[in-house]
Amino acid sequence: MPLGHLTTAVAQTIDPQRLMQRVTDRTLDLIAPADGVMVGLADDQGITYVCGAGHRVSHLGTRVDQESSLSGLAVRTGIVQRSDDTEHDDRVDVAACRRLSVASLVCVPLTRHAKTIGVLAVNAKRPRAFTDNDVQVLTRLADFVSVAVGSAWELSTVSNALLQLSKSHDTSAGAGGAAAIPSASTAGRYVMSVLNPDGVDSADCSERIQQVVDDPTLVSIAFQPIIDLATDQVTAVEALARFDVSPYRTPDLWFQEAHRVHRGIDLELLAIARAIDQLPMLPESVDLTINAGPEVAMSARFIDVLVRLPARRIILELTEHDRFDDYPGLVGSLGELRRRGIRLAIDDTGSGYSSLTHILKLAPDFIKLDRELVSGIDVDPVRRALATSLVTFAADTGARIIAEGVERADEIHVLRDLGVSFAQGYFLARPSPLDALFETKLELSHVH
Repeated sequence: MPLGHLTTAVAQTIDPQRLMQRVTDRTLDLIAPADGVMVGLADDQGITYVCGAGHRVSHLGTRVDQESSLSGLAVRTGIVQRSDDTEHDDRVDVAACRRLSVASLVCVPLTRHAKTIGVLAVNAKRPRAFTDNDVQVLTRLADFVSVAVGSAWELSTVSNALLQLSKSHDTSAGAGGAAAIPSASTAGRYVMSVLNPDGVDSADCSERIQQVVDDPTLVSIAFQPIIDLATDQVTAVEALARFDVSPYRTPDLWFQEAHRVHRGIDLELLAIARAIDQLPMLPESVDLTINAGPEVAMSARFIDVLVRLPARRIILELTEHDRFDDYPGLVGSLGELRRRGIRLAIDDTGSGYSSLTHILKLAPDFIKLDRELVSGIDVDPVRRALATSLVTFAADTGARIIAEGVERADEIHVLRDLGVSFAQGYFLARPSPLDALFETKLELSHVH
C-alpha cells in the first residue's frame, strides 16, 4: 500500500480534532448554564485554544499566557479553577475575557501521564452562571476528559509523525533514494496496523480489487463441463474465474473480500465479461453458465450485458455472498431476462436455508445439488433421501437437477438411479481453459 494511502487512512480513522470536538459538544450539552466550551493545549509559554463549541468557536487559535490567566492557573496548580465574575477577578486575563465575552469561567486541568497538558474551559456570558453542582460535575469528569483529550493529542502526534514519514518518503523517492522507499512503506504499514488493523486489511483489499479492475487480463476463465447423464454429452460449461495475482487467493475469497469493501459488483461483472468474451468459441450445442449474486443480477449494468447475448445459450447461476431478502426486486429484475430465454440455476442447494428459499421464491430451471450432498451419496442413506426429495420436488415444479462435486464412479451410478439429469465434478472433467476443454472427448460409457 502506498504510504500516502496509509496517511489518509490514519487521518480518516484517527481524527483527534473530532474526538476533542465531541468532548466540547457533550460538555456544552451537559452544563446547562454554559454558553461555550474550549479545549486549550499547553506548552512552556502559554495555552492555545484548539477546539470549541458554542459562542467562542470563532476564537479558535486564541492564546493566553500561563502566568496571567485562569486557564494557566489551572494548568500550573492542577486544580479546577472557578471565576464567578471575570471583570473583578485578578486571576483572569481580563482583556481576553472581555474580548471573548466571558463573564463566568470554570477551568478544568487536563492531565496525561502525570503531566498537565491543557485545560477544558467552560464559560458563560453572564456573571455567577455556574453552581457548585456544575463545578462538582466538571471535577468528577476531569479524569475522563483528560484521557479523551490526552489520547487525541497523542494520536495527533502519531498522525503527524506518519505525515512526516510520508513526506520523507516522497522526497527520497523523488531524489532517487530507492533504499528509503521500502523502509518508509514498512514503517507506515506498521503504524497503521497498530492503530487500525481492520483498516489496513480493507485498504489492502481495495487496492487488490482495483488492480484487477484496472487490468482485466489478471482474470482468466476456466470452464468445467456439465454432463447430460442420459447421453454422456457435454451440455453446458460453467465459467469459473481465476486470479493471476500474488499472493494466491482462492476465487471465493476474492469475491468475499470484494463484497466486504463494496466492490463485489465490479469484480463479478468483470469475471462475467471475461467469460462472455469466449462464448463465440463454444460449440453451438454447449450452453454457458455464468455465476452472479443477487445484487449483481439486479444491477442495470448486468442486465444491459445479458440482453445483447443469445439468451437461449445462457444459464444464470445465482450465488450468494451475503444475506439477501429483496426477492420482489430480484424477481422483477430477472423477469425480462427469463422471458427472453435465459435460464436460472440455484447454486449450493442442500448446504443451507438460503438456497431453499431461493428455490421457493424464484422457481429456477435448474437446481444444483451441493457437493456436500453429493459426496458419499452412494454409501449414505440420508444423503440419498435428501437428493430423492429434491429430485421429486424438481420434477413437480418443472426444474432439473445438476449434481456438483462428483468425484467417484459409484456416485454417478446412484445419481442416475435417482433420476438426476446432469452432473459435474473432477471425476468427469476438471476446469480448464476453453481451448483445452474439447481436445479430449469425454467418455463416460464405463460408468453405466
